[in-house]
Amino acid sequence: METDPAVNDVHPDTGEETASGTQQTRRDASDVASVRGGLRRRGFRPLRVAAVGMGVVITGFLVIVGGQIGKDPTLVPSPLLGKPAPDFSLPRFDQPGNVSSAELSGRFYVINFWASWCVPCREETPALEAFYRQWQARGVELVGVLYNDTIAAALAFRKELGGTWPLVQDPGSRTAINYGVFGVPETFVVDQRGTVMAKFVGAVGPGVLEDAMVRLNAGGTPVFSQNGQYQRGR
Repeated sequence: METDPAVNDVHPDTGEETASGTQQTRRDASDVASVRGGLRRRGFRPLRVAAVGMGVVITGFLVIVGGQIGKDPTLVPSPLLGKPAPDFSLPRFDQPGNVSSAELSGRFYVINFWASWCVPCREETPALEAFYRQWQARGVELVGVLYNDTIAAALAFRKELGGTWPLVQDPGSRTAINYGVFGVPETFVVDQRGTVMAKFVGAVGPGVLEDAMVRLNAGGTPVFSQNGQYQRGR
């Protein structure tokens, strides 16, 4: 006799009807598929969320990095601002003698790190000379510190472009290191107490130092300025 797959069997102990073997197998397979589907749905959802989150993080990182393209990440306000200026005593090469922080104490002075190979240094030379002519008579000194350059090239630069402020060597770049210089031009203003009160990264334009001096003489807070007219050290 053939067994109808649609007909239920009777349990030998309880007498209750049970699904036939074939029908039960189909139901079991359907249940397993349903569970697997649920697991897949539950499993992939966190993965999708994680993927989206990672995409947001990567996008944000690229935006930050992209915003720094063409900029030097070291060009941040100097930790020296508002702190004592490093001491120095450096030999002049434009004429005999030395320039030291000790002899400049008690008055404002400006330190300009520069080099003959620095294009922005050429551009700022007229502004530096105009500042020096105006403020030297008021007791403010400007010192040009040569950065990663030769004396011969520096003297040729001075002869070509002019300038009357003292020029000094920096043996071993110790003063540049102490001031945290990474390139040129970088310019610092030190007040009468020997405190670094201003830092300019990039070529200073006409009137920039003059404005800073007026502000600082009036008791202003430390000044920081940065522009793209800057060359990394070599």
